Amino acid sequence: MSLALKGEQYANELWRYKNASGPQRQYFRMGLAAVLWRFLVLHEACIATHCAVPGFELVTTVPSTSGRESHPLRVMVADMVEHTRTRYRDLLAAVPGAAVLGRTCTAARYQSGALRGEHVLLVDDTWATGHHAQSAAAALKAGGAGTVALVVLGRHLNLTYGDTATHVEQARLRRFTWDVCALRPGGHT
Repeated sequence: MSLALKGEQYANELWRYKNASGPQRQYFRMGLAAVLWRFLVLHEACIATHCAVPGFELVTTVPSTSGRESHPLRVMVADMVEHTRTRYRDLLAAVPGAAVLGRTCTAARYQSGALRGEHVLLVDDTWATGHHAQSAAAALKAGGAGTVALVVLGRHLNLTYGDTATHVEQARLRRFTWDVCALRPGGHT
């Protein structure tokens, strides 16, 4: 959905919604839930069209491999975002030892509930290497999912890595509008 640049506001909010405490944690969760809700209302149909499916019957999240009992992303998608609430299912669970897989992309990182060809919208909070999200999608496919599409709240970037600064500079030249869709660059008309 957006770039989350190390040390900047959005990356900070993606960290705080999980790690802050008390009212501050709820504040960041509400803000991110509102952004996700608005994005999906405007762009979920674009994702489905791009995937050549009529829609996504189920929505799930990439589970934590750190042992966190109740992941705040699950709370947002399952309870706070009306657009996903009725379609949300706990379809994935991290396997014991998933955390030690490191940067390996493997369906063995997660166990998936049995599926019968349902199209699944998979939501993750941050994409750094993509290994967790890709592993989750592979596990869903192995569990019998039809099409699996991924929406990530923030693409974590470090400006000091490779040519990232050039990419971000080009991205900053584009004016933000909710109508701009990565799948339909001309916008919604």
